[in-house]
Amino acid sequence: MIKRFLLILLAIAAAFSCACSGNNGSDDSTVFDLFMNAVKSGQYAEAYSFISEKTAIDNALSPSSSSAKTVTLTAFESFWSKFNDTLHVTDMEYKVVEDAAQSDSKRSIQYSVRYKCDGIDDLAYNCEIGLSVENGAWKLLWEPSCVIPELDWGESVARAQLKAQRGDILTKDGTVIATNEPLVTVYAVLSEIVDNSTLIKRIVELDGVNGDEAKKRVSGYLSKTESLHRLCEPELSELYIRLGELLEFSEEETPKNVFKSVINDFMTIKQFSPEQSDAEVLSRLEKIPGIRVDMKNYGSTRVYPYGSLMAHSLGYVGLASEDEVKSLNKDRPAEHGLYTTDSTVGKSGIERLYEKELRGKDGFYYYIKRADGTVKTTLFRHECENGLDVCLTVDFDLQKRTEELLDVVMFGENTAGAVIVMNPGTGEVDALASYPTYDLNKFILGFTDEEYKKLNEQENKPFVDRTVRGLYPPGSTFKVFTAAAALDTGTMTEDYIFTGRIVNDYWTPTGYGTWIWPRIKRTSVTNRTMPLNMANCMLHSDNIYFANAALKVGEDKLTEYLNGFGMSSALPFELTNSRSQIISPNERMNYKLLADTGYGQGQVLITPLQLATMFCALRNNGDLPTPRITDSMYKTSGVYSDRVMKSEYSTWLEDAVSENTIEKLDPMLEAVVDPSGRGTGRSLRVTNCDVAGKTGSAEIGADKSRIISWFAGYRLNVEEQDERVVVVMLEVPDTSAYSLLKFQIARELLMLDETPDPNAAPSDMN
Repeated sequence: MIKRFLLILLAIAAAFSCACSGNNGSDDSTVFDLFMNAVKSGQYAEAYSFISEKTAIDNALSPSSSSAKTVTLTAFESFWSKFNDTLHVTDMEYKVVEDAAQSDSKRSIQYSVRYKCDGIDDLAYNCEIGLSVENGAWKLLWEPSCVIPELDWGESVARAQLKAQRGDILTKDGTVIATNEPLVTVYAVLSEIVDNSTLIKRIVELDGVNGDEAKKRVSGYLSKTESLHRLCEPELSELYIRLGELLEFSEEETPKNVFKSVINDFMTIKQFSPEQSDAEVLSRLEKIPGIRVDMKNYGSTRVYPYGSLMAHSLGYVGLASEDEVKSLNKDRPAEHGLYTTDSTVGKSGIERLYEKELRGKDGFYYYIKRADGTVKTTLFRHECENGLDVCLTVDFDLQKRTEELLDVVMFGENTAGAVIVMNPGTGEVDALASYPTYDLNKFILGFTDEEYKKLNEQENKPFVDRTVRGLYPPGSTFKVFTAAAALDTGTMTEDYIFTGRIVNDYWTPTGYGTWIWPRIKRTSVTNRTMPLNMANCMLHSDNIYFANAALKVGEDKLTEYLNGFGMSSALPFELTNSRSQIISPNERMNYKLLADTGYGQGQVLITPLQLATMFCALRNNGDLPTPRITDSMYKTSGVYSDRVMKSEYSTWLEDAVSENTIEKLDPMLEAVVDPSGRGTGRSLRVTNCDVAGKTGSAEIGADKSRIISWFAGYRLNVEEQDERVVVVMLEVPDTSAYSLLKFQIARELLMLDETPDPNAAPSDMN
């Protein structure tokens, strides 16, 4: 009897112990708190121990059949790790709203949960979780909706990028010269090519798993190239053949390179610009089962609507190199979208200069991703900021006209040149053109090997930017600054007359020791205007006069004066440019080099933009303006644009030349281009405004058969808005056929635009 009583007591004690031992004796409310705090602290194994065996199959006392609505400890830990990593969760807060009993063994807790995430607003939800008694202990009926109400089994939280659109580049009048154009995308809908049941059956056969497990593996197979082809080889092989007949795949475009992966049932096959598409081919493609063609929704490409316009200065884009990725990502926040080797970046010119401004800031959104990869719902969205639009100082019509002039006037692959048009009062570059040029779109569409080789090996080097990169002897255009140095240093007056002994247009300088160098030669002139004062020698571009002037001014004073015009300094221009020089580095000046410098030879080298900026000082009260090609930047949203930057005039070098000297030089340079006179620029013949200018030439090449032919000039006595400096530099054969080309170009650019006479009789309409 006693023994039986003891057994009953032990049974009661065991039952009581069992009821209280689950989760360390926790009741229905504390188990929820213990679970949430374990999740919050990252103790996922502990949190897992509170989950019902109906869901947490590792907690089951006996093995149960697999279900799509169960979770292993490993999967549970992975779920929370990925959830927190994806959203960058820094903290989790929760609050019980209602605790409702349904029976002695079932309860329901409604609660609010808030996820604090780095870089985005808090994500807050109202959730519900059930509890039930299992083996005497309260357990949680956890499922993904306990984390976010819309989240279901097999789904996850993912992050997607919203790619910023690259900003446009415009001329000053608003003409877009670089923009983006939607790509034509050929893609496949895989479910229309091979049905899902077939894929599942093949996975069962390949991996030896059951149907439920095969369903889970489908998206993983399709997302990787190797397993995609392993699973769909028959269909993809047939599709490749049919597509190849229309898309003409290259040798590199093998099936594995064409069919790389499937995302959300879509498989991108090929993308190209509208210019590369053919309407008939696209129509035939869409007749292939499962093939679609999209004209606007799957990416864009950079396009240059005017092809070669401003090619050298505008630049082009291409895929980023590893070094560019590293450089551009430095100090760039990850949330703005980091560069990769798949990113398109500016490779040269304005595109490269303003890469960061044009690039913009990527946006992103968090969403619930279904098992098949599609978007179920968006949790948070941070809009992208498209790149800024860059507006240049360039006048579109003038730029177009400048390039047309070069193209029409120049001929032959042994000619090249550059033109600069500037406003001397503002420093704005109104037009700049390097000849020959090339179509920027070729860098986007792709050169054939033959096309690129031909351009690269062309004698006149189309890829060279002669406006700011080319260094050339300035020839007689430099005499203007030698004269200015002589006048401003008080070495000579404009009335100074050269009286040295000249024999057959040759002069040997005296007073400088024994002259051991070749004599100074000047160009022969019929009916030379006498006497040999500064004005007459400027008129005929007399080398001897200005060689003598340089020698009289002396090395130190002349060098100092020319450096006041920016020679030997880096030109403060937005685009990378070459540094002009008076003498080569590590060389020492001697009397011969000094004399040659006086008439723009010797070792003097200059860029067309540098020379144009120096001539600007003659129309800008003696100051050199800082040359600039950037006018402003705009942030565009829809139809609205807000200016975020405006460039302003600035002086690069003050008082390079005195106003008194300018007053003496202007009439000399005006006489040079007087069509009724005998100056070297008389062929200019600008008819509707006053101009002043200077010609120049310099022999180049071992056989002296080619010349650098210059003209530099400016308008006089015009309204402020009509001020203009024009510099033309041509590399041409030294023959008469090319002698007038520079004037033909400069004339058109210096002429004032003709304004219709409002009082004129109506034109004949017949």
